[in-house]
Amino acid sequence: GRGDDKLLLTGDIASDAQSEAYQLVDQLLLSEGKKALWLPGNHDRKDLMQKNLVNFPFMPVFKANNWAIIMLDSSMPEKPGGIISKVELQRLEQYLSDMADKNILVAMHHSPVEVGSYWVDQHRISNYQQLYQRLVSHGKVKAVINGHIHQQNEVYWGDIPVYATPSTCFQFEPKAAEFTLGDQPPAYRWIELHEDGYINTGVRFLTSFCDNAKA
Repeated sequence: GRGDDKLLLTGDIASDAQSEAYQLVDQLLLSEGKKALWLPGNHDRKDLMQKNLVNFPFMPVFKANNWAIIMLDSSMPEKPGGIISKVELQRLEQYLSDMADKNILVAMHHSPVEVGSYWVDQHRISNYQQLYQRLVSHGKVKAVINGHIHQQNEVYWGDIPVYATPSTCFQFEPKAAEFTLGDQPPAYRWIELHEDGYINTGVRFLTSFCDNAKA
């Protein structure tokens, strides 16, 4: 039901790790009565997020029925690119072995796959092979979801679907060789996790947002 809905914030909640941005998000979510899961992006700082998102403590893993969502930190201090650190890989392995019976959705900020934009693909998670081996060996990792690339993308990564969510801010032009902004409005991805392990997902662009912005 709707009461079980949660927002999954896949990083870059701030543009430069501003505490005020996290406080604003914290208060907004609270006033709207939302429940939220989050992980840091390359423009965030996890320690400042934990300090300022006071009503939404960091949950490295969220379990519901026969599903679990694992939040991975793919960010590196002061760098735009992604990596899953040794500590994060160990944490992932622990969760996967503890939850052999659960369907798994893994969330991260950076893309583990190339999306066909040269300048974006340089930020791809550098140790993606290591990550893939761990995910695929579990057998019930149903999908990966990521942010960072500011565009909609759905692709199979070997046996695992990877769903990129567009930005709630501005979009990047797909398949661009260098930094190029697209003209699509803010958007979000919705995800339904079904009892039988099936994932239903799609993207909604905020059309009325543009009309208001132009008015």
